[in-house]
Amino acid sequence: MEKNFYEELGLERNATKSEIKSSYRSLVKQHHPDAGGDKERFLAIQNAWETLNDPVKKEKYDKEIFSSSASFDSLNENWEEKFNSKKYNSALKDKEVKTWIKEIYTPINRLISEIIKPLNNEIKELSADPYDDELMENFCNYISFSKKKIEKVYRIYNKKLVPKSIAALGLDLYHCFSHVKDALSELDRYTQGYVDDYLFGGKEMIKEAKRIQTKMAMEKKNKNF
Repeated sequence: MEKNFYEELGLERNATKSEIKSSYRSLVKQHHPDAGGDKERFLAIQNAWETLNDPVKKEKYDKEIFSSSASFDSLNENWEEKFNSKKYNSALKDKEVKTWIKEIYTPINRLISEIIKPLNNEIKELSADPYDDELMENFCNYISFSKKKIEKVYRIYNKKLVPKSIAALGLDLYHCFSHVKDALSELDRYTQGYVDDYLFGGKEMIKEAKRIQTKMAMEKKNKNF
């Protein structure tokens, strides 16, 4: 049986906000892929946290999960057979994946590209004279607009859970836009003090995001999503 979000974080239904946060932090450290953890487990923990940490989402989820609505026992026998049939479940999973690709992956990937593609040209223009006020203002505007796009990315990503059958793709997408977000922070630090290490760090993070983006495109193509 699939775990609910409370079970995923090892919590009771009446867990406090502090307990939820503490359990999440502990599990993230334990299961993070960079520390040798399982990608699918890490993604499940992230999904649970994103809902239970948001008061509005949590309230809605609690009503759905703990409602006293009719159980599966009240469903007629024909529906049970249909629900449990491999063919029916497969169709549901395929539809779920296609919906996630269309509504989550595609718009997020487009926004990531809109941030990544102009970067080299933005840096090139700034390098003509980093101390020129107009050039620096243009570069800062690029960073500001890009940060707004990343905020939009996070909102889109949290709209739907990643289907289990493509959990790896969902985690790669998360890592991709996380690298872009961190890169923008580094570039922002550069504009505040002209420390080249920040500029270099931002470019390296963007390079890693591009690598992940290419990997996702290949996986999507190979699996014909």
